[in-house]
Amino acid sequence: MSASDSQPSALRTSPRWTISHEALMVWMSLLAYSFLSAPLPALNEPHYLAKAKHYWQPEWCAGDLFLESANAHVVFYQTLGWLTLWLPLPVVAVIGRGLALGLVAIGWTKLVRQLLTQAGTALFALWFFLALQAIGNWSGEWIVGGVESKVFTYGFFFWSLAAWCEGRLITAAALAGLGISFHPVVGIWGVFAILGTMLWELCRPRSGTADFAVNSSKIWGRWAIAVNVFVLTALPGLWPAIQLITAPVDATTRYAGTYIQVFYRLAHHLDPMLFPTRAYVGYLGLIVLWIALQRFVPASLTARRLNGVIIGALIFALCGIVIGYGPRPPKEMPWFATRMHLLKFYPFRLADALVPCGMAWGATAFWWRQPRTLRQHQVLLWSVAALTLGFVTYRSQADRIAKAQDPAWQEVCTWFRETQPRDILVQTPHDRYTFKWYAARPEYVTFKDCPQDAPGIVEWNRRMLFLAKWYQQNFTDKFYSTAEMQEFHEQTGITHVVTDRLGPFEMPPVMESGPYRVYDLRSLAPAAQPAVR
Repeated sequence: MSASDSQPSALRTSPRWTISHEALMVWMSLLAYSFLSAPLPALNEPHYLAKAKHYWQPEWCAGDLFLESANAHVVFYQTLGWLTLWLPLPVVAVIGRGLALGLVAIGWTKLVRQLLTQAGTALFALWFFLALQAIGNWSGEWIVGGVESKVFTYGFFFWSLAAWCEGRLITAAALAGLGISFHPVVGIWGVFAILGTMLWELCRPRSGTADFAVNSSKIWGRWAIAVNVFVLTALPGLWPAIQLITAPVDATTRYAGTYIQVFYRLAHHLDPMLFPTRAYVGYLGLIVLWIALQRFVPASLTARRLNGVIIGALIFALCGIVIGYGPRPPKEMPWFATRMHLLKFYPFRLADALVPCGMAWGATAFWWRQPRTLRQHQVLLWSVAALTLGFVTYRSQADRIAKAQDPAWQEVCTWFRETQPRDILVQTPHDRYTFKWYAARPEYVTFKDCPQDAPGIVEWNRRMLFLAKWYQQNFTDKFYSTAEMQEFHEQTGITHVVTDRLGPFEMPPVMESGPYRVYDLRSLAPAAQPAVR
């Protein structure tokens, strides 16, 4: 009896469904979920792609605070930004999603088939994972949605893990380096988790688990090549990030920028005291299930390594909880400044992404061990569940999608793009993040588009506070007079104000659409020069 005959039929690999075929199915599933859960433009696409376009065309939206701030994701801008020279942003977003999710599909399929081996497991594991992503997350991390730099990084990370588990060390190093180039924070956490697992293997060697031995010059040579390849592929993105972190900034500005980033603008990602209790409970449940399901995953080097990487990610997250735990306001925590600077490196995001992955891989291993007839009968159940989760995902994003695609809002943006010069400066409602996407005109400040360098963050915060204070102080007479708006124009350089709820104004609007009113301030003080640009 052959080895294949000795295996249960449910565990055999079908030669008619190759890894390439499965990767294609995974890619199609990723695209379907992406466009269902995040119709164009997704929440972060105006943020990333506008920055990429400005990187290649500095004259586009010149004067915009965010676009003219330091560049944190240079490789991403270089990779997709040149397409904006010839193609509109929505088309670039579609191409970007196809490329990024294609990379995720390749990495995911190679990794899962390395872990579970049976044809179809990568696709079913992905569906499990997408179901979990549709339900929620812990610190706001996600993998499948719009296109941005971290999506490429996760694709490279999965592929790097697969290559490492196959023993292709140099290939794994190159892929890991490329992941860091696209998104240094996500990429470095992934490399740290891999290195931690490697060190654990050295401390507890098993037959066939070590990639090198002390007495093997050949293996040491491979490692030397791998390290050099890793450095070369990581430097294009890592070096700009290092420059951003080490830029000569006075201590006060650096402190203020970090505080604003960690405990205000990105607190929902960085402050563990603000993560919802239900998120902690949900992820604790996922961890318990992931551990329980390991008995169904075939014991192998790949399984041990993937578990090691997930455990490493959980250790990073636990350290983040310890660092961030304490009284509020945050300044009351002992060693507050040091803890604050450590939190800004997103210690939670890798665990946020990998725990659902581990759960999905374990659930797939469990399901694949069920009798074939039972699995066939469950397909209908899973199809209904997938459609239900898809509907829930879409509905959960309905309000945000409606705001981004509001016809009245798009009419306002089109009016700016078609009738107003490029050198204007616009203030828009704080919850509208697609103005540059549709209007191609610069904004004075917007909550979504916060710079990532300390001086830029401090200036962003100053402008946000200025607007809030000005709006409040000048509304004592229950309206904004023409004289007040003239002063506003002189202090900020803002040429147009778009409102949906703010007002009333003494001056008439120059354009109206739905709840939106556009006020042109240029005629109030023709000779005025902006105090802050």
